[in-house]
Amino acid sequence: MDEMTETTTALQQHLEKAYTLAYKAQRLISIDKAAYRIYKEIKEVIESLEFYLSNNYEYDAAEVGNKLRMYEKQLALIEEKKDSLLLRSFRQMTKKSNDKLGSLTEASDEEKYFITWMKEKGYEFCSYDKSEALQKLDEVKEGEVVEEEDPLGSGLDIWCLKVRKNE
Repeated sequence: MDEMTETTTALQQHLEKAYTLAYKAQRLISIDKAAYRIYKEIKEVIESLEFYLSNNYEYDAAEVGNKLRMYEKQLALIEEKKDSLLLRSFRQMTKKSNDKLGSLTEASDEEKYFITWMKEKGYEFCSYDKSEALQKLDEVKEGEVVEEEDPLGSGLDIWCLKVRKNE
């Protein structure tokens, strides 16, 4: 394999990774405004890589690789923040429900189950209080509030925010 083919292959791999990270950043915009900045920066990297690829120009693979790794780490931190927000949402919801239900245990198994359930359904936030869910919807602007039966079996309905993804 000649040097030009190796460069093109590396460039295509970086471009593929950049597209993957851009999609991830786009999904996380509703969680953290920093994801929008990262998304815009990744789009610039993609445009540059596409330009280099279409014109068979050389590029600084090490610099691009470092940038992509940096964006990947930043997005991983935002995902961790999302997980902690889901946990906080669960804890707030169960704390408020204690008035309605008596004592609802906050077992870590229930937390894990609920967070997994929210992720599977694509929910960003859930509450026993519909107005609280609608307030969150006003903050993110694009999405919907969905009424669900409490997956923990309390018999109460919960309202969950599902953010529309721009694809």
